[in-house]
Amino acid sequence: MLHKRSVQRSSHCRALPLVALFALSATAGCAPAEQAQNDEAQLALFDSVLADLGGPQTAELSRSQRWRLIASVGTGLPPTSYRLEDLPEQGSRAVGLQQAYCLQCHGVSSPRMHSSDEWPTLVRRMLMRGAALGSRLGGPRTEGMVDGMLMAGLRTAELPPAEDVDSLVAYFQRNAFPAAAESELPDTPDAALYVEKCSGCHDTPSPSAHPAEELQALVARMSALGAMLGMDQLTEDEQSRLVAFMQQSAP
Repeated sequence: MLHKRSVQRSSHCRALPLVALFALSATAGCAPAEQAQNDEAQLALFDSVLADLGGPQTAELSRSQRWRLIASVGTGLPPTSYRLEDLPEQGSRAVGLQQAYCLQCHGVSSPRMHSSDEWPTLVRRMLMRGAALGSRLGGPRTEGMVDGMLMAGLRTAELPPAEDVDSLVAYFQRNAFPAAAESELPDTPDAALYVEKCSGCHDTPSPSAHPAEELQALVARMSALGAMLGMDQLTEDEQSRLVAFMQQSAP
């Protein structure tokens, strides 16, 4: 019997376009001799930009500490493809709360991004991050895009009161994807592939969570999202095996 995974999300589960931007700016258009002469100037520029991004409270941090702070902003953010009109319980107070609070800093969070067990920790982690970053991000460059996210909202975002936090958590839990039961994960190569590839950013979903006719598009979409987050894209063979495995349990 395979054991489903509930993994700790780490930095591999996100893209870092800001890092790529700095890397390109350091090398583009420079011959090797010129690059050697420019090294110190580039390092000084990076330090200045990082201090600006972090605001005055982070000016004394080391370069690596500032990188980790700025990069952490994008961790776990929802894809930009989710829309308010696609959320369950349309017209409910919970959907209104997400529009009022969550959209201040990022896109729509679909409840089916995570399992019921994950949502309480995730919501409270986002609130802690918003409160911390709201006091640290202050330089003028934070008005632009950092790691795919508009930063200006973090400095003025209104955090929900405790009763609204509880309502949001309950909403996400009611509409979360069902996590896989141990009985749904036999000791087979295809089940092992499913656990490996489908629990990198969230709990292992139940293979019966989606109708058979949706599985091909679902696997392709998850593969593309994983690639955007810096993970290896699924091969055609892996996609076919995952679809076949889930079809055995699909309603």
